[in-house]
Amino acid sequence: MKAQPVCTFLLVAISAIGAGRAGLADTPPADHRRDMVRVLEAGGPHPSLADEAQVFGRFVGTWDVDYGERADGGKWTHYPGELIVGWVMDGRALQDLFISDPMTPGGERGMGTTLRYFDVKSKKWRVTYIEPVSDTVAQLSGGQEGDRIVLYGEGHQGSKLRWSFNDIKENSFTWRGERSRDGGKTWTLEEEHHMKRRGTSS
Repeated sequence: MKAQPVCTFLLVAISAIGAGRAGLADTPPADHRRDMVRVLEAGGPHPSLADEAQVFGRFVGTWDVDYGERADGGKWTHYPGELIVGWVMDGRALQDLFISDPMTPGGERGMGTTLRYFDVKSKKWRVTYIEPVSDTVAQLSGGQEGDRIVLYGEGHQGSKLRWSFNDIKENSFTWRGERSRDGGKTWTLEEEHHMKRRGTSS
């Protein structure tokens, strides 16, 4: 009579261990191919950025984009896509993805990425844009100028670049890409992209 509770306890314990092992077996193994992405992301800006975090931090999120590119002859081409912006590297930088939808059925989407961080020595934001398919690398720097953000850099064949964020509102803004071939005296508008925060009305 006294042995029965002990046997019952052992059976319950063995069943529990077996259930625990079964649960472990049902848990998918960690996908270490995503470790870099998990470590890269940050929940917000680093405290050291203080008010500077708001310069680009206001764009964190996903945006629907109407991309516009101007050919040498002046004709504009428009195509849809999205922009995704988030904090990375313990909140010391922001990274974004400029994505364009496939131009043809079954085609590949276009994609470029930008890394932005604030340089405390120069008091400027430094920006590097990379687009592997077109072998494009652009480096610019700048920051808030009045009610817009302006970045300056060097283009190919001695030209100068000016990228700007304009008409900035809570749920929309316009990005412009300009080029100068006379040392900054005159500028030609080459790109104009209209962004609307996803999930909001016009």
